[in-house]
Amino acid sequence: MKLTYTPATLADLDIVNQYEQVSYHPDEAASREQLERRIGYASESGPELFLVARDIETDQVVGFLCSTLTTGDLVTDESMSVHERNGRTICLHSVCVSPDYRKQGIATKLMTKWIEQLKQVNTKEEEKKYNRIALLSRPNLIGLYESVGFKNIGVSKVVHGPEPWFDCILEL
Repeated sequence: MKLTYTPATLADLDIVNQYEQVSYHPDEAASREQLERRIGYASESGPELFLVARDIETDQVVGFLCSTLTTGDLVTDESMSVHERNGRTICLHSVCVSPDYRKQGIATKLMTKWIEQLKQVNTKEEEKKYNRIALLSRPNLIGLYESVGFKNIGVSKVVHGPEPWFDCILEL
């Protein structure tokens, strides 16, 4: 499948929300309102902060990732609900793929393309816009994140949902 990657818009909100709700435990999924705010943050701070992957043939959104900025070094409870425009750490909150398109490498392709875009943004600026990407991972997804360059730095202090989270970072 050939994909195209575009910044998320409010027209994508319904499908993005649907994928979020089926991808995360109810205690962990971002609300529709949170996703709407994150699309807004991306339109203000940088379209690269909320990206959708579309099937080129059908133009259907098959996956997305969304993030916010923080002035800290890691994802914290606070950074999950606050966007700090002057932040230089990208907090990756969601990487979701439609259940109908899973196990086809879409999440890996989406993150790889996204990381490339972030590095290009950094080279276009006089001063680096972003220092790192930080995320919280479940143990079963650490391999996915490591495959695109993240480093697992251990169990997170964040307690959110029923299982432990692990802090992972990728220096830009």
